[in-house]
Amino acid sequence: MRKLVRSLKEHQLSKAFTRDDWSIATRSAFTPYFRRQQQLSKNIDSFHIELRNLARIALFPEYTYLLSWCLRLHRRVLRIDRQGAYENLLKYFANMQTSDDRWLNMFETSVPLEADAAIHDKIYQLFSTIDGVAEGCFKPQLQILFSFAQRCSGNPWPNDVTKMDFGALVAEFPGSLRSQASALLTDPELSININQWRNIAAHKTFQLVGPRTIEIKYGKGTAHVRRLGLHRLRKVWHWLLRIHTATRLANTITYIEHMPELHALGIPTINRRLSATLLHIAHGLSTVGFESVAWKCVKRDGVLVVRDRQGRPARHALIHASQMLDQLSVGILLDPSTRNALDRAGISLVLKDGTPYGTALVPVQVADAFTLRKIDLADYMDNIQWVIEKSQN
Repeated sequence: MRKLVRSLKEHQLSKAFTRDDWSIATRSAFTPYFRRQQQLSKNIDSFHIELRNLARIALFPEYTYLLSWCLRLHRRVLRIDRQGAYENLLKYFANMQTSDDRWLNMFETSVPLEADAAIHDKIYQLFSTIDGVAEGCFKPQLQILFSFAQRCSGNPWPNDVTKMDFGALVAEFPGSLRSQASALLTDPELSININQWRNIAAHKTFQLVGPRTIEIKYGKGTAHVRRLGLHRLRKVWHWLLRIHTATRLANTITYIEHMPELHALGIPTINRRLSATLLHIAHGLSTVGFESVAWKCVKRDGVLVVRDRQGRPARHALIHASQMLDQLSVGILLDPSTRNALDRAGISLVLKDGTPYGTALVPVQVADAFTLRKIDLADYMDNIQWVIEKSQN
């Protein structure tokens, strides 16, 4: 377990780890953060991918502390006002999806710069990421935490935190709580608030004034002017990514722990981007020895292309990978952009040299019916079409 988590921290994941290894490591890593262990067990596969996120902050005690602090805040409020807490969790449930969708969109549209890229380009990309993560990803997570912080401080629940601007969220965050987790809203490198960093990035009040010196301006009225090097800007960038990770994980764990009660109260149905489903499927396949190569749409078929990394017979590998067809089908139906555009989900296997081997295809409606237990496994399997390339016959 320690070897797997260490490899995640060092970004050197071995293909030798099995699904059981992932489950053991995930349970061990997340057990200290869960009160309701049965909810972790029920959702262990989903938390495989969250283990990657936890590994991003595991080497930094100040951010694992922030994760624990956020969870304690949630739990204090749940003790004093459980009904109000559930109502607010329901009210802002869509924030979780909004945050993740924007994160995935940034990942899909961002192109890494070459190592020898101009410093101006590096600075611009860092500020662009600060803007996108702060406003698009972190702010929806902070809104959930802010509402709990207000109630924990003895105030009534806010009417609608989604209408508050970033500056108000920071300024009105209860001071007694803010002092307990100073890294949440203020960067430890330059002591500038998160909303000011977002404003600097969004309004582009920064410029290169030396070979590696950046000048920033922020604040209303008489502007503050600061200078910093690229290395310090990178530290601010890392700080933002880590506070987002810690806050998001805390919110995720709280939602998962109380999902039975939230479902009973009528948790809203939200649309889910197919890219989020593909990310989870790709991770799931990676734990059993597959590499996800590409996603393609052929007429009205959506096909995930994979490669086996364990040298299994191609036929066996394709059958194994096809076990994700039902999840892929549900993902297609949950995304408004694909639910009426694609009729079938497919998983295609390519050989080590890139040669296509074959594809398993299933109607998405049939797979959806199977997940809802409207049809049995035999009926589901009868509807899977196996297409093997002629060159492989």
